[in-house]
Amino acid sequence: MQSFLKILSLSVLASFALLAQTVNIKGVVLDDYTDLPVEGVNVVISESQSTLMTDRFGNFEFSFNSESSIQLIFLRIGYKSYRLNIDQSINLPLEIRLTQSKITLGEVTVTSTRYSKLEKDVALPLEVIGTEKLEKNLAISVPDILSSEPGITIVRDGIWGTDINIRGLSRQNVVTLVDGNRIETATNHAAGLSLIDMFDIQRIEVIKGGVSSLYGTGATGGIVNVTTKSVSYSDAFHLSSSLSSGYNSVNQGGVGNLSLSASANNWLIKLSGSLRSAVNTQTPQGRLPNSQFRDNYFSAAAGIMPFQNHELKINFQNFSGKDIGIPGGKTFPQTAIARYLIAERKMYSLEYRFKNLLPSLLNTSIKYFYQGIERSVELKPTASTTTLPRANHNTNGMQFQTNWLLDSYNQLVAGIDFWQRTYSGFRETIVQTGSTTRTTADYPVPNSKYMNTGFFAQNEMRFFENELTITLGGRFDLIKVTNEETRNPAYVGTNGVITYPPQNPLASFSTGKYNDQSWSGNIGFLYSLFKDVDLAFNFAHAFRSPVLEERFQYINLGGDVYLGNPNLISERGNFFDAGFRVWNDDISLKSNFFYNVFTNLVVDKPLIVDSLYQKTNVGKARLYGFDLGLEYNFMNKVICFASASFVRGEDTENKTDLPQIPPFNGRVGIRSSLLKYFSFELASTFFASQNRSSFGEKTTASYILFNMYLSSMMFDFNFMTLKLFSGIENIFDKQYRNHLATNRGHILIEPGRNFFIRTNFTF
Repeated sequence: MQSFLKILSLSVLASFALLAQTVNIKGVVLDDYTDLPVEGVNVVISESQSTLMTDRFGNFEFSFNSESSIQLIFLRIGYKSYRLNIDQSINLPLEIRLTQSKITLGEVTVTSTRYSKLEKDVALPLEVIGTEKLEKNLAISVPDILSSEPGITIVRDGIWGTDINIRGLSRQNVVTLVDGNRIETATNHAAGLSLIDMFDIQRIEVIKGGVSSLYGTGATGGIVNVTTKSVSYSDAFHLSSSLSSGYNSVNQGGVGNLSLSASANNWLIKLSGSLRSAVNTQTPQGRLPNSQFRDNYFSAAAGIMPFQNHELKINFQNFSGKDIGIPGGKTFPQTAIARYLIAERKMYSLEYRFKNLLPSLLNTSIKYFYQGIERSVELKPTASTTTLPRANHNTNGMQFQTNWLLDSYNQLVAGIDFWQRTYSGFRETIVQTGSTTRTTADYPVPNSKYMNTGFFAQNEMRFFENELTITLGGRFDLIKVTNEETRNPAYVGTNGVITYPPQNPLASFSTGKYNDQSWSGNIGFLYSLFKDVDLAFNFAHAFRSPVLEERFQYINLGGDVYLGNPNLISERGNFFDAGFRVWNDDISLKSNFFYNVFTNLVVDKPLIVDSLYQKTNVGKARLYGFDLGLEYNFMNKVICFASASFVRGEDTENKTDLPQIPPFNGRVGIRSSLLKYFSFELASTFFASQNRSSFGEKTTASYILFNMYLSSMMFDFNFMTLKLFSGIENIFDKQYRNHLATNRGHILIEPGRNFFIRTNFTF
């Protein structure tokens, strides 16, 4: 602690010494075609690798050392990048004009690699979803948006409760982050990505493939990092607000969002709130029962710069849903009626950042975060039976990270990542038989803790005048799992009289401590074959330590019974990925081919009878395939685009097909501008039939969907700006079934035709 205080004191003194040598740079970014300000432009200061963002008026401001010269890079999805060298002779204020580009040029900043990089300078296969795509439709959840990206498929446990599948892997194989903070929750019916407000998202980044060396256990399928909207510092007091609303016809779903922000040269604050509700979703077969939902969201973020190159950031988010229907869920009996009485996520985070602490140490950050998820479910498997599971999933974490620029060709990121998930839950089952009420209480999972400490480092080296980039990373994790003694059933009550029956050892767990340790690593190559053409290759060794539910699970909801296994060991995998990419004004191509092998897979193995299963390490598997995305500007501002994805999953030990493997799928479409202020997009989505199904899975037929989107540019009315968005999804009201959906009952198909409209006002 004393060493830390010394470093802090020295950095403060150094910061004061630099104050007299700094110069303020400010300017505005405009659209070269419309002359309107461009909001949300990333301004990268190449000398320090730091990033700021333009406000709704296109303004930006920062300070730099007057004795040096720097380069600014202006980046935004939908525009060509712009570079400008800055020194003492520059004329102020700056006026930067960006040229529109409908082609994805890979010139957008990504941070999921734990430091800021341009997308095209990263060898890893990734997808970036920016504000433009987030605004052009009225998606219910993050997976609805991501499902149009190659290699990513939506997993449905209903309408509200959704998740994603990345190259055949989902849920427990994908790490979810909100503003870099890890979400840990149940795996059978997670819906972690549904607990995020769609109106408060600035960017979504998805890394496809094993990245345990960066994020630790669970990242064998990839990571999803959701970044919420932020505010930039301004040279003088600045106040702004926005009001957004939308309506979906398919479920009569309405949503409204109000956001307020204020900033000055050394502080900022942002408030955001949303309300949303929907009735049962319409399908071509009629209304999908029990698919309604109501939820609300509130967030607050603040930042302060107490000294030059120092920043303190505070963040709070609260997402709360009530009366949320669950028409899907493979763990629920076929005839069950289930709903969330409460589904809530709370997040707090506190982060302190230093810049230029040492000549080669660009950034240092220390962060504490908390993510708490509360769920209370009402399940009615029969008219006379009600089951009430409830649980709290709390994650506390600390992150310490350093970013080094060892020389102009060598960049290093290193740090420590600690988090602990605490689970507490209980379940009551009430059976009414005539005048007799029988209550049985048990623990679906013992009260338990999962503690993970990881040490990571990744070094990026560039050779041959930046033609070749080699990335080498490694991580070591220490994992400790503890659980309390649990005896099931906990008690049985008859008409209010409680008794404690003989214990059932099959569903009970003794107090235990389990230690695990794992290493992971990656090496990546990015080679510039020609101008705007590159080759990428990645190899990674990743792991996944079994989660609490797999170790201690006891699920008995009136159907099959599933038990955990405390003695499970970590799954391990080796991941190979090769990519060919083209980035220019006429053609943008991202293609990747992958081959992944796994050992020690955790599977449900039948015990004695087919209705009783226990988690066991028995599996070996491989997944291989490809995903690609193409954009072609064949006429002035008329873009054709296409994507395709294929994955094959095999259980190589039993020579069978793996479950939950999406069929071959893709998109084909066209988009263009209409006059000066509007643009449209017409797209078709296709899925082939899936006949390679696992035991107990149903096959699905092929289908094609058509969607149309219309959006406006920003209309400026001096005191406010306005954007309009509308569209039609599933234009021909196609009846189809998603292979990765778990809908129950008589209606197993997806939503029908949907008309939507969305408005964004900014003041």
